[in-house]
This record gives sequence, structure tokens and C-alpha cells, in this order.
Amino acid sequence: MRATRKAFTLIELLVVLVVLGILSGIAIARFVNTKESAYIASMKADLRNLALYEQNYLIDSQGSYFSGNGAVQGFAPTVGVTIAATADPGPPPSWQAIATHDKTAKTCSITTSGPSIWEISCP
Repeated sequence: MRATRKAFTLIELLVVLVVLGILSGIAIARFVNTKESAYIASMKADLRNLALYEQNYLIDSQGSYFSGNGAVQGFAPTVGVTIAATADPGPPPSWQAIATHDKTAKTCSITTSGPSIWEISCP
């Protein structure tokens, strides 16, 4: 009669450790990409909000756009995001802005080609 086993063999334990290592490597890589995507999404959202702010500023200031960075008159970017906007008096007046996040090296930008026509790009 065969003796019964009461423990795992060394090979079985090593196989389990290798599988766990592979799975954790995949999970960590996905987590890092998820954080990067979240930073980019917050920069895009802030640039969309800035576009709405710029339209209101154009109406209130009788024909000029806001130029500068940081929180201004009702517009404040998300924590960690810095936006630098520059205005061109035209004619026609236009503006552009660059958003950076302190947790990533990637940047997003927005350019305008009219009062309500704008495009956001992130590499």
C-alpha cells in the first residue's frame, strides 16, 4: 500500500510561486497604465472646462480671450494639473493651452480655430 502525502513537494511550491509572480507582474503593469490614463483623462477634462471658460471670458471681456495659468476668476484646474493658456488677439481672436500633470511626463494641448471650434490632443 502507498504512503499518503501530507505536504506539497518542492516542485509544486515552486510552480505556484512562478504562476503567482507572472500574475502579479501582469496586474502591476495594468495598474500603472490605468493611473497614466487617469492623469491624461483629468488633463483632457480640465482643457474642456477651460474651453467653456474661454467662451464665457470672450463674451464678458468684449472680444478677448484669457491668457495665463493657474486658477482665475472661476476656473481652477484639478489638483496636480497645471494649465498655461495663451491668447492671440487676432483677428480673429484665438487661444491655445497646454496642460501638464505633476505625476506624468505626458502633456495635452488644446488649439482653437474659432469661437467654439477646438481640438484636444494628447500624445
